[in-house]
Amino acid sequence: MRASMTIILLGVVVLAAVILIGLMYQTWIAGPADDRITEAKVETQVKNIYWYSTAYKAAFIAVLGVLVISVLMISYSIAKSRLKKASVHTYKIGKYNEVVVHEKDLSIAAPIAMGLMNAEQLKQMNGGVERAFDLYTKMAEVQTKQIQSLVGRRGLAQITSASEMTPPFQSPTDSAIPHVKDIPTFQELLASGDIAHGKSMILGFENGVPRRGSFLDIYSAAVAGESGSGKTATLLFLIGSGLVAEKIRFIGIDPHYPHPKSLGYKTRPIWEAGLMRMATFKDDMIAVLNQLEGIIDRRLRQIDTDTTPVVLVIDELAFLAKTSIGSAVAHTMERISTEGRKCAVYMLASSQTWLVARTGDSSVVRDTLTSAFVHRIKPKQANLLLQDKEEAEKVKKYIKQAGDVLLCPVNDESVVCKMPFTTEADMHTVVNLLKSEAIDISEYQLQEGQPSSLPTSPDLRQLAESSESSFSQQLRNPRTFDAELLTAQILREQMEASPLGSEEWLKQLSSNSGVSETLVQRIMEGKKKLSIRTAKKLVPYLFSDQS
Repeated sequence: MRASMTIILLGVVVLAAVILIGLMYQTWIAGPADDRITEAKVETQVKNIYWYSTAYKAAFIAVLGVLVISVLMISYSIAKSRLKKASVHTYKIGKYNEVVVHEKDLSIAAPIAMGLMNAEQLKQMNGGVERAFDLYTKMAEVQTKQIQSLVGRRGLAQITSASEMTPPFQSPTDSAIPHVKDIPTFQELLASGDIAHGKSMILGFENGVPRRGSFLDIYSAAVAGESGSGKTATLLFLIGSGLVAEKIRFIGIDPHYPHPKSLGYKTRPIWEAGLMRMATFKDDMIAVLNQLEGIIDRRLRQIDTDTTPVVLVIDELAFLAKTSIGSAVAHTMERISTEGRKCAVYMLASSQTWLVARTGDSSVVRDTLTSAFVHRIKPKQANLLLQDKEEAEKVKKYIKQAGDVLLCPVNDESVVCKMPFTTEADMHTVVNLLKSEAIDISEYQLQEGQPSSLPTSPDLRQLAESSESSFSQQLRNPRTFDAELLTAQILREQMEASPLGSEEWLKQLSSNSGVSETLVQRIMEGKKKLSIRTAKKLVPYLFSDQS
């Protein structure tokens, strides 16, 4: 404690000594005032006062200017914000409705309006109201929830439920279109009289309403789609309804008969009853192609004045195009496309693929087709067939299920349709209905002494000559499957369709044909190429009705 007091006292003494020395130094140094120094000091002070007064004025003006500009900017922003809140936006929903939305409500109403606009576009694209109505209903429900969250449930008693509201995108004419999900089958259409003699053909159902027409609306039509998409059912419907409604004469080509899933097999009741002709082996196919070109020639020359429509139906076009008769098929297709319309000769051509490499290394086959029934198909195939990005996009978006089809008629917009469910049993019904009206197809065959249908066609003549030897053999057994048309896929399908089971079927086929089980197995697996020699051994034992 004492030491601390000592230190404090010492500090006070030192501080007093420093102050005293300072005062003494000021007294010793300071001398008599100099007038020049005094005058200089005064002048410096005056200059400082003038500079500071000028700086203060400039600073005041600058601050005042900044304040004025800030006030103007704030006023402009406020005015612009109020004007924007007072402005409105107009959303056009279809041809007959507009929705006006204030800016302040834009965050609430914009999603609803955009949804309704999308619904209208959807309706225009697929030709129907069903999907658009579903989207509208969702938008209406969202709108109701948003209003409830803003104003509460009080006062909402007047709000109509979504199911009771009339869609704003629906035009007056749309309200008359029924909202139908399911369409009638072929049998139901026959029973209701929608398919009857004297009525126009039904080309499909658009929004549940039959779209009627004739082959003048399609001329030469592609029936495209992947496996299981409904191609064969579409062909069956067009054939069955065409026979009933307009007594059309159908002539078919199917290289995959007698497989149970082939068009030839399913139309067998019709062609066995004499209501159409079906060629299922190569020589008969060549004869059919010559016959059709003969019809065109005679009708163009007015030797034949009959105007009854004749339709060539080709199944598995891509497969046929790669066989020895591919050029003959392409030649006849081209003639039907360019000349057939004048003499009522038309065409339906079915295939899964439309690549040039799969249709005879030429786009002629694809380019001869003037219309299309496009089922579910890969986007690349749709682009190749339709040659139109918008049409191909419709297929990708809207053709999803078996029976859905994009109908692309001649000289009209494409529409999304559904095809009535049609089966082999329906062909029996057609036979029973028209059994007294069997058509004698032979009247269209060339009569002796008449000019040939293609006197200058080297392709068909060469094909006919190359198949002359097999022709006589096939005449002795007209139901024999052409060995050149046998593929590994047909072998696999026959094995799957056999009630014996794969192992027993393979064992029996090997035992009867003399071809080893291992070789047959490797052929079906794609590890071994199927030769003509092996095919000729297998063919007689593949089908139960052949020997």
